[in-house]
Amino acid sequence: MDIVVVGEENFTIGFRLAGVKRSIYAQYPEEYERALDGLLTDATAGIVIIPHHILHELSSSLRRRIEETTQPVVFPVGEKRNIDIKNQIIKVVGVDLWK
Repeated sequence: MDIVVVGEENFTIGFRLAGVKRSIYAQYPEEYERALDGLLTDATAGIVIIPHHILHELSSSLRRRIEETTQPVVFPVGEKRNIDIKNQIIKVVGVDLWK
C-alpha cells in the first residue's frame, strides 16, 4: 500500500523529502475532489495525506465517504486536532498492534 500526499507544492515537498513517493498536485477544491475521488477507489493507496484546511471545502458526500472508508485512511494534517491515529490504524489493519 502506498502513502499518497495531495496538495500544493509547498505542502507536498516535505513529504516527498521524507520519502513519500506519490504526490498529486491540487490547488483548488475541484482538484482535491477529483484526486480524492480517484484515490478512494485506488487499491494501491493505503494512506492519503491532505491539508486540514481543505476539509471544509469538500462536498459533504465526499467528506462522508472519507469518514466511512477503511482504505485508504485519509489523514488531514497541518492543524492541531484530537485525531486518534491509533484507532484509525486499527481500523485499517484490523488488529491492535499495541497489544
